[in-house]
Amino acid sequence: MSDEVSATSTAHGDRIAGVVLAVLAAGAWWHAQTFVTGFMQPVGPGVFPRLVSVPLGLLAVYLIVRPGLDHRWPGAAALCRQLGVLLLLGGYAAFLESWGFLPSTLVATVVLMRLFGASWRQALPYGVLLGLALYALFEFALGIPLPNIPGLSV
Repeated sequence: MSDEVSATSTAHGDRIAGVVLAVLAAGAWWHAQTFVTGFMQPVGPGVFPRLVSVPLGLLAVYLIVRPGLDHRWPGAAALCRQLGVLLLLGGYAAFLESWGFLPSTLVATVVLMRLFGASWRQALPYGVLLGLALYALFEFALGIPLPNIPGLSV
């Protein structure tokens, strides 16, 4: 009897996660429509959210249709870490335009690494490297303009 309850609660948990992810994917797709593309720009800023929302939506539907088995709900520490990641990503989205890409990404990557157990000595240099690499990828390789630091026009 307890195996049936465990499998049922797992299926519900996966389906709840699938619905949340499907809503997130639909919201990202819808919000990407509001991004303004510059004149004669081959790739606009809305391409990346759309590219991410398609596989996210497909995987969310898969979770809803075929939930996993033999999983347990995470413990309190893991749930707190997951809540921290969600709050961090929400804060990143909120501060991206006002702070600019580089400072927002630096703070977000360092805090994310700290949430997953990295020391400050590990998180700071790798957060800076990741932020600079992402900036170079989007700005130069893909030609997608990113929000600059306020007062600094590059």
